[in-house]
Amino acid sequence: MMKFVLSSICITLVLISCALADDAAIQGVGVRAAEKAMSELSFQKGDENILVLTNAGYAIVSGMTTQKALKGLSETAGCSRGNGNLFQVLRPHWKPLWFYFFNRENGEALYLQVKPESLSMSPEELKAAPDDAVFSRISKANVDLDHMLNNSDEGNRTFNEKIFDGNEFSLVGISNVWARNASFDFIQAASFHDHLCPGVTSGYMIAKYVEKELPINSSAESYKVIAVPPWCKDDALQLLWDATVGKSGIFVMALTDTEKNALRAKYNQSDVAGIFVRWNDTAKQGDALVLSFNWTRMYELTETKDWKGPSWAPKLVMDVRMMDYWDEPEVAVSVIKRFQVDQSKLAQLQNAGMHPLKVAGVM
Repeated sequence: MMKFVLSSICITLVLISCALADDAAIQGVGVRAAEKAMSELSFQKGDENILVLTNAGYAIVSGMTTQKALKGLSETAGCSRGNGNLFQVLRPHWKPLWFYFFNRENGEALYLQVKPESLSMSPEELKAAPDDAVFSRISKANVDLDHMLNNSDEGNRTFNEKIFDGNEFSLVGISNVWARNASFDFIQAASFHDHLCPGVTSGYMIAKYVEKELPINSSAESYKVIAVPPWCKDDALQLLWDATVGKSGIFVMALTDTEKNALRAKYNQSDVAGIFVRWNDTAKQGDALVLSFNWTRMYELTETKDWKGPSWAPKLVMDVRMMDYWDEPEVAVSVIKRFQVDQSKLAQLQNAGMHPLKVAGVM
């Protein structure tokens, strides 16, 4: 028995030792990334003009989780979620581990992708290793949107050559709205969606509209979304309202192209955006809005309807220009119908086999 106990203790100590070594290596990679960025982008620890985006914490490399890299980043570069300049961009766990740094003062950005084998190095080996032994990709570019539009050859290279390994649209979009003082919750929503696009912004505007029309008044109330049809807006709503699928906060149903076209014609070229319910779980009743989003109007307001510039640019330009309308969602959002909901009606809106827009009486 004593031999068994001692053997178990030894195995446990070995496992703990290995885990600590793994943590040290992953944290060390975060340190190396921050040091490289501080050198390449010429900034000091704690610089508030620096944004850091990464999939650390989501990526799993050789069976190891990567959240310790966030500690290395924060302690070295001085960035943090609390300071609003460190965000985790959602990616599946099998994607390569990467770090991205952006300086809003001059638009310069640095992208670093980690070699998996570097995580098996000892702290001493990692510290002494050359950059190309730690990172499989080191790419630098100016990603300020105005700069890229005025220097289209640079913008074309960034996107066409995929210098950020296919993450260009995601990182450039988030960088540019962050540089223009986008709110923390908006950047969180874009990071959860894994990129910024006008669809996410439409969700943010819809949320603001609903919160104005149907404000939450008690802890018994919450929002429920019948996302019919779904688009990128619904990821923003899940994050902003905690209206997740698993907690029955959102129900997703598609429309056919024929249905979409018929509805657009019926409602003056506005796209039906779904049904939004303020539900009181104590009273078992709620208030519902069927809303539309007028993309035609938004294209006109952002002057992107007949875009003549680089092919990679219109959605990015639209992202930035839509920021002017965050507090004026009514320029694109409107009510198709208001109605009351009881438990039976809510079940009809949510259940498979029922068409929610027919239940709501709008088609």
